This record gives sequence, structure tokens and C-alpha cells, in this order.
Amino acid sequence: MIVSCDDAGPRAAGIVNLWRRLGASERSFLGLDYDGTLAPFRVDPMKARPLPGIKDLLKDLVGSGRTDLAVVSGRPVSEVAALLDGVALTIVGSHGFEVAGPDGEVVAVHPDPDQSEGLGAALRITLPAGADARLEVKIASVALHTRGMPLNLAMRLEERVFQEWRRLEYSCRLECRRFNGGVELRAVGRNKGDALRELLSGQPADSFCVYVGDDETDEDAFRAIADRGIGIKVGDLQAGTAASGYLPDCAAVKTFLEKWLSVVTGQRRPQDE
Repeated sequence: MIVSCDDAGPRAAGIVNLWRRLGASERSFLGLDYDGTLAPFRVDPMKARPLPGIKDLLKDLVGSGRTDLAVVSGRPVSEVAALLDGVALTIVGSHGFEVAGPDGEVVAVHPDPDQSEGLGAALRITLPAGADARLEVKIASVALHTRGMPLNLAMRLEERVFQEWRRLEYSCRLECRRFNGGVELRAVGRNKGDALRELLSGQPADSFCVYVGDDETDEDAFRAIADRGIGIKVGDLQAGTAASGYLPDCAAVKTFLEKWLSVVTGQRRPQDE
């Protein structure tokens, strides 16, 4: 099942009547990853701003009254909120360990003592000179960022850290996973899929639900939404993805949001594409 994208918006070539289904639904839910979905990657993560016009689209979708909107990210909630300044929506951060409602109040789940000890041990692993500055500590994970490094050096560093951190997985209830631009060791027990299931449980049974994301970590969310709606992968389709369609890049996501807004606000008749 593939969704392609052109200037008119995504065309369903396996996702049947996507826009007609959205137009016929009184309520809808749209979950979105942040990096690589709403914003292109940057070496400095806080310079990864949404493409021009996307924040206004998100505000208009919230204001439409027909779509419940959530951004689901591996970043801390505080970072996503700063980058989406002025957009009142639900933010899931730290792969589900933090959730903030539109009012900004954050509910956090903390790792257990063994997990915290393991994350501390990960920070104490000796790294090459200067690599410590590329570590990021979050509420339930430690991440190594390699974006901006020469490719061969980045690959070697990622592989070394991946192997070192994997030794902590079993004894400390952690998991080591790669992402676009680095490696992350995080506490098990919560992920994007768990958080998405909780959000979907509050949706009406007939709500039209879609999740859009680009990363390996979004596979948890694609699996979570499979029984309720549609998962859409941003970037090249890869073997084994749980998504049922794709959009090629962030620009295509913006076009997708424009089309979604036009359908839920009735600006033009939804077509069977």
C-alpha cells in the first residue's frame, strides 16, 4: 500500500479514498513526528525549524475543531514546545515518557532505579576527545548525535557506542536503537506507540486517524495505529516498515497538511484521489 505525493496532495494507491474518508468523518486525529517530518534535520537541533507555513497550518488545524492534533517526538517536550511556539496542541516527548496537553502542563514518567543506573553508566563510557559534547541526556534516555561529522567517522563512532551501550540493555531494562543521525539508549516500558495508543483511546470509535513519521522510532507508532487508521512514512519506503504509505519529504508533508486543512474546513470538495 503506497501513498505518493504530487502538487495536488497525496494520492491513494492502496489507502482507499483517504480524502473522502477524512471529509466524511465528523472527527479526526492526526499525529506527527517532528524532526524529518515537520522540520528538516539540522546539525544544531534547535535550528531545526518547521518549514515556512507549517506552524500556521497547525494552528489552523487546531482551530478547525475537527482534528485533534498531536506531535510525537523523541525530543523533550520543552524543545518541541519552543520550536512550535504559539501552537496549542498535545506534545508527546522523550518517546512517550513526557506528555503535555494544549495547556502546556507536562505529565512525566520516570525510569526505575536500575534504568537510571544504566543510563548513568552509559554516560561514563569513555568516548573520543570532543565526543562528550555530542551526548544528550533526557528524562529516560541518553543520545549520541553524529550529524555534521564526516560520514566515516560518524559511522565508526555510532557503531562503537552502539556495541558498548547494548551491553547495558538486559541488566538495566534498556534498549539501544539507532536513529537518523545517531544512537540512543533508552528505558523500556514506554515508546511512541504506547503514547499514541493512549491518545487514540480517547478518540471516538469512528474518528479518522493518521500518523506521519520518518524514523525507525516511528515504527512503534505505525504498529500502534494499524488497527485504528493509517501510518504514513516520510522518506524512502524501506522493507519491513509498518506504515501503509509514504510521503517523500518535509515539503510533501506540508502539502499533505494543506490538503487535510482544505478537507476538514470544506474549502473544496474532497476528491477520491
